[in-house]
Amino acid sequence: MADRYDHARDNHSVAGMVDWRTLFLGVAAFGATFAGGMWLGAGKLPSLIGLSVAEMRLPRAVADTLPAAAPVKQSPAPAPVKLAAVALPQRTETPAPAAKPGLGDARLRQAVILRAKAYLKPACNADSKTLYVVAATKYAEVLMRAAGCSQFPKCPMSASLLDDVWQRNRSPLDRPVANAMAAVHAAGGLTEKRFRGDVGRAVRVIAGRGFAAGPAPTCQASQGPRRRLRIRLRR
Repeated sequence: MADRYDHARDNHSVAGMVDWRTLFLGVAAFGATFAGGMWLGAGKLPSLIGLSVAEMRLPRAVADTLPAAAPVKQSPAPAPVKLAAVALPQRTETPAPAAKPGLGDARLRQAVILRAKAYLKPACNADSKTLYVVAATKYAEVLMRAAGCSQFPKCPMSASLLDDVWQRNRSPLDRPVANAMAAVHAAGGLTEKRFRGDVGRAVRVIAGRGFAAGPAPTCQASQGPRRRLRIRLRR
């Protein structure tokens, strides 16, 4: 009997040790599984053990009675906004400034140019100097009156002020007149005293230069009558 008692006691101690080892191994396996799930992600842990998140939170009986989750409806993409066509303002071209009328009229300008040419190549039977002075005086009078000088031929305005009026009022049509008068002044034979009052100052402003010293151009007589006379004498 004593042998049987000792054998039963030994078997009971061995079975107890086996149960404790099994429990320890189970706890260790669960801990390793939990640690692995935390490392791979909290959301993957339920899938590792075959349960959904809802099943982990609720009892299995309650989870089976819940309706399936409805699919999330995606809102339709907004329609593209159509931009209204904006009409750009049309560019209006700036009109070109009107051409200046210039000083005097065409007849007066033409008269000064012709008298200037006659002064440079004078005829022996014409007073080209007097004719030029008359034409240049009429042209200078227009400038003096444009400058505000009402007591012609007097004009107390300085040459610089007259030049400012000339630059603001002249036109391309006045350029040939100024060139012709400048050629006359460069040829010599005229002075400012030749003109009345303050006209000589206005004439210098228009020509853009003063009067050159020296005699005026002389006329050249035609050689035709002399040649005929020689031919008659030889006969």
